[in-house]
Amino acid sequence: MRFKGRAAAMVVAAVAMPAIGKDAPRLARPAQALDLGRWFGADNYPPSAIRAREQGRVIAIVSVDATGHPTACRIDVSTGSPALDDGTCHIALTKGRFEPARDAKGRAIAAETILPVRWVLPEDGDDRLSSGPNDFTSIMTIGADDTIIGCEMIVDGKPQPADIPRCGGEGFDPAGVRASLKVVGSFRMRSDSAVRNGDTPPPLPVAPVAGRRLSLHEAREAIDAEGVPTNCTLTLSGEWAEGWKAHPVPTPCDVAQRFVPVRDKDGVAKPAQILVARWVTLLPPAN
Repeated sequence: MRFKGRAAAMVVAAVAMPAIGKDAPRLARPAQALDLGRWFGADNYPPSAIRAREQGRVIAIVSVDATGHPTACRIDVSTGSPALDDGTCHIALTKGRFEPARDAKGRAIAAETILPVRWVLPEDGDDRLSSGPNDFTSIMTIGADDTIIGCEMIVDGKPQPADIPRCGGEGFDPAGVRASLKVVGSFRMRSDSAVRNGDTPPPLPVAPVAGRRLSLHEAREAIDAEGVPTNCTLTLSGEWAEGWKAHPVPTPCDVAQRFVPVRDKDGVAKPAQILVARWVTLLPPAN
């Protein structure tokens, strides 16, 4: 289905921060958005933003309770448009539904989720998920006293403003992470996500840094010319993989998620292969 002459919002990625408590030293599963592609449709574009021809990228932080309901939302990186920023949180709170985060014992817990959204005003809009390429990186530094002392955020290779309190999230316990990883002194954790497309299965992006691979979530989908997934596989690996496997994450095929169609050099929509990958790395000590 196409939306002629209408505006749309494209969800770039939903990246959940780890929620780890004292009784759950290993990450099991962060909060997962359900049917994300249905939240941000062409009909949800704020009318005032359409009239002002406003568009851009926003990063929202959504608090999700142990039942999977969003309870709060704040803007971490603004589009510069109050209408689009407010609209993002309004949609997340009124339409958003989540599978709650779970600790290593399988217990549902409250957590925060990072929700990057790109609002666009195309001539021929589409409310499906972005087929890439997109990249998102966050780097957190934890001090020897188990306080978060540094936070960096990079979107599509460009550094973005980031506040230290946002890095960890409400349920994050640095001491528990330290105990599970058996590290001493200060340490850094890096979270990456990437979306790629191609005629053949896109390769996994080369890890930009050395370190201990704690988790890798690698979802691969074949999509048709309308952006509908026809085949999906999910691969989990890394030190935290067993915790993820204990609570399987739905694939795009399971939730009928659609993508913006991939087009050839002549602008014709075509079938393609999509890769959506997320990984967490314990970085080597800084020199």
